[in-house]
Amino acid sequence: MKSVIILVLLSAVLFTFSTAGFAKEQILVGSFTLVKGKVSIQRGGEEKWEKAEVDMPVYPGDRVKTEAKSEAELILDDGSMLRIEEKTLIEIVDSRIEEGRGEEGKKSFLINLGIGKVLNNFKKLIHKESRCTIATTTAVAGIRGTEFSVECTEDKTEVAVYEGEVEVAGKSEGVEKEAVKVSQDQQTTVEKGKAPLTPQSLTEKARRYRENVVARFHQRVEQNRMRLEEIRKRREAKIEAMKKKVQDLKERTQKKIQQMKNR
Repeated sequence: MKSVIILVLLSAVLFTFSTAGFAKEQILVGSFTLVKGKVSIQRGGEEKWEKAEVDMPVYPGDRVKTEAKSEAELILDDGSMLRIEEKTLIEIVDSRIEEGRGEEGKKSFLINLGIGKVLNNFKKLIHKESRCTIATTTAVAGIRGTEFSVECTEDKTEVAVYEGEVEVAGKSEGVEKEAVKVSQDQQTTVEKGKAPLTPQSLTEKARRYRENVVARFHQRVEQNRMRLEEIRKRREAKIEAMKKKVQDLKERTQKKIQQMKNR
């Protein structure tokens, strides 16, 4: 009876390997370029969290979280970048890029910020129907190419713009409310169930953040864009290594099942 139970369990594991995998790689979002401290990733549709690593691929449906004194940075396939600050949870909801049209193609990104803070540097969206959105529980920020941060708690969202312009709308029960345009060197706050406050000049806290964090992040963005092809190749190598690891485990499991059957 014990052997039968083990055989069933091994068969279940083998089925998981065969159905899980890498079909999602056709809708690739990007990969980690920086991981410090305790950073975890949860694949879409899965319950377990795994340790994030540099060059690890990130797909639509994945969630990323950082613990205290931890941070991570992601680069997207078009060269846009996100910095995830400590004690933050995000979900990559959607990422679509029109094939075969390069920078002029239609792009769509949707990121949910559950709690915490992200700093974003998005490349200019050329196609008029392109849309990039950061959503929180209280606000929606729409971007067409800019550098800005979004910080949220359960009942408040703060958006600060360091370059370009962001359109920010309040959100109540899933419905967007009146929007305001936040220009460079401005910020706004959105409280739960309310419209955004009239944009004001950056606070002292936001200015210090720009000097201490944004400036260095901007330099890394430019450097990573120049070596985007190299980053993609490293990511592909990481994907192949992940595939091999799964395949090796699958083969060992198959061998174990066969040994159990031959007893």
